[in-house]
Amino acid sequence: MKRVVAVVIILLGLGLVGFGGFKFIKSRQPRAGLKVETTPAALVFVDGVQIGQTPIEQLFKAGEVTVKLIPNSPTVALSTYQTKVKLNSDVYTVITRDFGKEESESAGAIVSLEPQTLQTPSLSVVVAGPDSASVLLDGQPQGFTPLIVNSITAGDHQITISAPGFTTRQVGAKAQAGYKLIVNAKLAGSLPEVTDETASDSATPSPTPSGSPRPTTSPRPTTSPRPSASTAPKKPYVKILDTPTGFLRVRTQPATTGKEVGQVDPGDMYPLLDEQSGWFEISVDLAATSSGWVSGQYAETVK
Repeated sequence: MKRVVAVVIILLGLGLVGFGGFKFIKSRQPRAGLKVETTPAALVFVDGVQIGQTPIEQLFKAGEVTVKLIPNSPTVALSTYQTKVKLNSDVYTVITRDFGKEESESAGAIVSLEPQTLQTPSLSVVVAGPDSASVLLDGQPQGFTPLIVNSITAGDHQITISAPGFTTRQVGAKAQAGYKLIVNAKLAGSLPEVTDETASDSATPSPTPSGSPRPTTSPRPTTSPRPSASTAPKKPYVKILDTPTGFLRVRTQPATTGKEVGQVDPGDMYPLLDEQSGWFEISVDLAATSSGWVSGQYAETVK
């Protein structure tokens, strides 16, 4: 899982409100901040003018700007990135980017704050990559993108975004009263992997594009362990729910990027060992000699 801490800061009037250690000259003139961090380092262009190399932070006039990032990688060709960003007065907007050889292998996020009439902070999450992704706010499921949460608490939050066949991304940001926290994320992965994993262990699979044939589900490998557990074990335990393909993958880690080590059947029940970010660690055999993780999307706990 890729974790990115995107610090959004508000500059109000004569002072600085937020966190991250930024310092600015006190001024009544509205300012809009831009911070860019990339892996690897990249040249940064704003409206066609090179302003430096990442990591970089700079103040601009409020308004829409075009940001272009050209990765500095002499050994391998990586895809460039260009986007339009609205810079709001008194707000620091943060862009993060992990470059891949292709756009499908790249990931990142744009995090900012937008003024709103209500004082209670809200949250908006939009994802490019899959059409739909699962969102956790501080570990609690909120639904699927595009997502709007009308009321969240002011302060620090962790937003976890995941989808079948894509790398999970975690963004840390601070919500402020009177502002909407906006997260626009890009997950690394490829659409063929998502549609092929129709019985994914995490969020609901992305819809198949109109007119495209739906790929046939891959057959279950006969080498994968399939423990039988139709008798309820001692509580707490996990019960496997129905899935689109009639089985659920068991992985080495609580993410779709974890290696598949086995498969379990709907209706089976296994001792619960741990819970993490919508995933359950189960004892794969009832002797508790091995364990693995299954998605809470297709499982429930009995306590």
